[in-house]
This record gives sequence, C-alpha cells and structure tokens, in this order.
Amino acid sequence: MGDVELLLVRIDHFRDRTKYVSVLREWLQELQIANGRVISMGSDLQLLFIASTESQNSKLLDFYRSRDIDTNSRGELCVDKFIDVLGRKQVESCGCKGFLEMNVLSSALLQKVLVHEWHADQEWLDASLATKRTQTFLEWKDAAKAARKERRKKEGQEKQQEREVKRMEKREKEEAQKALEEATEKSLEEAAEKEESEQQAGEATEPAKQQGKKRKLEQQQQPGPKKSRNKKQLSKPIIES
Repeated sequence: MGDVELLLVRIDHFRDRTKYVSVLREWLQELQIANGRVISMGSDLQLLFIASTESQNSKLLDFYRSRDIDTNSRGELCVDKFIDVLGRKQVESCGCKGFLEMNVLSSALLQKVLVHEWHADQEWLDASLATKRTQTFLEWKDAAKAARKERRKKEGQEKQQEREVKRMEKREKEEAQKALEEATEKSLEEAAEKEESEQQAGEATEPAKQQGKKRKLEQQQQPGPKKSRNKKQLSKPIIES
C-alpha cells in the first residue's frame, strides 16, 4: 500500500473562478496539501486533481461539504454542492508536484497527463467526459424539475378543488334561490286561490242575503192582520116543551 492517495473531483462550473481558486488554495494550505492541479478543458470540464494522503483528502472533502467556496447568483459565497467525486485510490508515487492551474486542449492530452503520467484511472476520465455537467448537478436538476412538476400538479388539484367548491356553492345558492322563488310563488298562488274561494263563497251567499232582506222589508211594509174581537157568547137556556 502506497503513501499517496489520488483524488479526482469534477467541479460543475466556476461562477467566479478567481474567488473559487483563492478559497481552494487557502484550504490546501490549511490541510498542508502541496500537490495538485485545477484542470480545465474548454468551458464544460473543470477537474481538481489532488495527490496527498487519505486523511488529508478526506478532510478536503469534508471542507467541500461544510464550507463556502462557490459563488451564488447574488455574488455571495456558498457551499459547492454540485461536485462529483470521480475516484480515490492509493499509489506508490505520483509525478504531480506543486499546485497549479492548467488548461488542456483535448481529451487525448488530458488522458496522457492524468492516466499515463499521474496514474489516475481511465474510468474516472470517461465518467468526467460523459456529460457536460456533473452528475450531482444533473440529479439535482431532475429532482428540482420533478418537484416543480409535482408542485404544479398539486396547485392544479387545489385550483380544481377550489373551482369545484365554487361550483357547488353557486349551485347550492341557485337551488336555494329557486326554492325560495317556488315557495313564494306557491304562497302567492295559495293566497290567490283562498281569495278567489272566499269571493266565490261570498257571491254564492249574496242572493240569499238579498232575498232575506227583501222579504223582511216587504213584511215591514205590509199592514198587520186585524185583531178579531172576541165577544163572549151568552148561552141561551134551552126551554123544553
């Protein structure tokens, strides 16, 4: 087992490269890591190669998880949560000396330096070249997209429920209004029927009342019958012969 551990990290992108590398240098100095490279190939591939001890590399990754190094859209320092740890392995020795920034023009040159000269694994390089962004970023992007989709779905369901509630309230209001109108109409019809019935009953009894008044008036106008004089009849005695 060698004394040197190789660590290859892919950085998603630099929003502020100068600030990022400055903070990284401070970390390496604090951890006493002397050998490494920040490697760039175009604008899509940014790699951090470190040749140090296992303990130092583990502490460096702890720094990445807990300390600010990247810059957000507001220009504020933040944790770089989108790095990919492409691989770690022990080697007897490594030809990478000192810490520098370097640019390479092709994947062939990158392979020559990383794999052939510094003994990194080809699989690490292949993984870094497979996508334009880090896998961590792509997974986060997919998760964020799924979360937005789920949120829109939930919001759509909530809006649909609100529309259903409004429709139900409107329907209940219309039904209540209709019931009130029907009850009012029925009440008016019943009142009209009652009034008509009373009117018809009054018309039916009116002739009898008029006839009774007429007879009473006639009786009042006719002279009353003469009183008979009751004369006492004296009974004559019967004379028998």
